[in-house]
Amino acid sequence: MGKHTLKIEYDYDFVLIGISSHEKDYRICWALNKILELDLTKKESLEIKSKKQDTPSFFSLFSFENAEEFLDYFVISNFSENKLSAANDSTLFAKGDKGSHSTEIGILIPEQKQMNYFFVIKGEVAKKERNEIIRKIKKLDFIQTAVQVDVNELKSKNNLIF
Repeated sequence: MGKHTLKIEYDYDFVLIGISSHEKDYRICWALNKILELDLTKKESLEIKSKKQDTPSFFSLFSFENAEEFLDYFVISNFSENKLSAANDSTLFAKGDKGSHSTEIGILIPEQKQMNYFFVIKGEVAKKERNEIIRKIKKLDFIQTAVQVDVNELKSKNNLIF
């Protein structure tokens, strides 16, 4: 009997905005809720395990569903929670070797290491509205930058399917 393979093609039809900021995730979401009139709430962390990893990475996730406008909003951290805790544990007095591989893992989109968070909008969003959202995000004091990222140019775009 022949071997059958199933190829799955995902739909990457969403707006992806990279946000660079050193603020905590809950503070970013609070500000986005305020300026964009959303209600982003914390969800269970997104778990991703690659073939190269022994343990999975967990990424902080916030979401809001706007049923009236058929839009779903997500804020996801680009750096895993376990990478952040490993970095905090790597002090002079930390016991054991946390290993250099703990700094290699734990990035959701490695091609965008300069971004701390991603703001994902699933649904139909006009270009003018997209630009207005980015403009509002950039006006926040603690945001270094916010830029639209072309999902189709990312090698690790499969990590954004959740």
